[in-house]
Amino acid sequence: MHTETPPKRVWRPLLSLLLIVSLTMAACTGCYDRIELEGMAFVVSLGIDKAPENMIDVTARIAVPSAQEAGREEGGESGSQVSGAEAITVRAHTIPGALNFLNTTVERRISLLHLANLVVGEEMAKDEQFIEFLRPLTRYREFRRTVHVFVTRGTARETFDQNKPVLEKSVSRFNESVTNVGKHTGLTPYVIFHEFITSMEAPNQDAILPTVGINDKVKKKNNSDDSEGESWAEETELSSVPGEVVRQGGNPLEFVGTGVFRDAKLVTMLDGIETRMLLTLRGELLRTQMDFPDPLQKGAYVSVELKHARSPHIEVDLSQKPVRVHVNESLEGDLIGVQSHVNYTELKHLHQLEQKIGARLSRNQKELIERMFHEYQADPFHIFKQTRSQFATAADLQRFPFRKSLKTAKVDVKVTINIRRTGVQTAPIIAK
Repeated sequence: MHTETPPKRVWRPLLSLLLIVSLTMAACTGCYDRIELEGMAFVVSLGIDKAPENMIDVTARIAVPSAQEAGREEGGESGSQVSGAEAITVRAHTIPGALNFLNTTVERRISLLHLANLVVGEEMAKDEQFIEFLRPLTRYREFRRTVHVFVTRGTARETFDQNKPVLEKSVSRFNESVTNVGKHTGLTPYVIFHEFITSMEAPNQDAILPTVGINDKVKKKNNSDDSEGESWAEETELSSVPGEVVRQGGNPLEFVGTGVFRDAKLVTMLDGIETRMLLTLRGELLRTQMDFPDPLQKGAYVSVELKHARSPHIEVDLSQKPVRVHVNESLEGDLIGVQSHVNYTELKHLHQLEQKIGARLSRNQKELIERMFHEYQADPFHIFKQTRSQFATAADLQRFPFRKSLKTAKVDVKVTINIRRTGVQTAPIIAK
């Protein structure tokens, strides 16, 4: 059987279709706009400071590949700071604009894909337009909402310059280590960008951020050739205020305390001890060690490791004028240190200790709540978050005079302590 060859006019449309399909497939591979890793500069830390004329200073620390970092150290550069390029600061109207300006001095394309933390300067955080500068980040494709956020006493630029870790050299590992340590000490909260933004957007609650302070005495000693430096031995008062911890040596930075916001504006900072009270009221305190005066021997102290036995029970009575707040907490813990000769294995002594610690925590927490409510009209404890079920609609919730109610609220706090264990040695040490 004889088969005729198709005429040329039939082949031409087929070849044209084949060519179009091939070009389309090549264009749909997604590789036409690819960027190689060698062409990207990954920002691992970002700082924001207030600048004149409604502008901001954005400071970036860029990760340096390990091979290049090794070459820099062999060249004689100091390795006392976290690994990475020297911090670079540019001034712009927005954060995306600042990232563009960074590429005027950085020879690779700036990327936020590996951003580990965001540091906000104190003056910037107190500015009423602070939230407006953060808004672009919520839409920025490369920015992740799991980034850790800090507010620093002073400027973010100085914080970057003074960061000289004791152990970690990697910025990402340093950030992770600081966060994990803070969870267990209770001296600083754990906050990511998403939690910070949602707390500011939600009604009847206020946002918090962990604070960073620069210890001027440690900074001066580290920058001075004088072996004596400024004496710290004469200090008689302990402090957990960021930047004022009584110590000698180590990193000039101190990760302790909490920044409290009201309406997206920083209004005050809490020290480390107050932060523990805050986290306890929020139900976020993990097992942590606290020191208390010994109730049975003046001048002596006991060390107790505490944790939540159950979540705090909070009741807010909106029908009363003024509004009344009742907080009941149940904590349990271990007795891990006793300076006195008192035998706390005896139940009568142990019960006295539990009552004194419970009364002390109740008083301290009540004073903190009243100060935040009455002085700043802020609720970083999320106490009034419990009242949402008392409103029929979201409109009713929005109309509730939240700030006015805080100013006159009556607060009652009761903390119950149950010490379950008294340590590996039961009897106290008694000298001959």
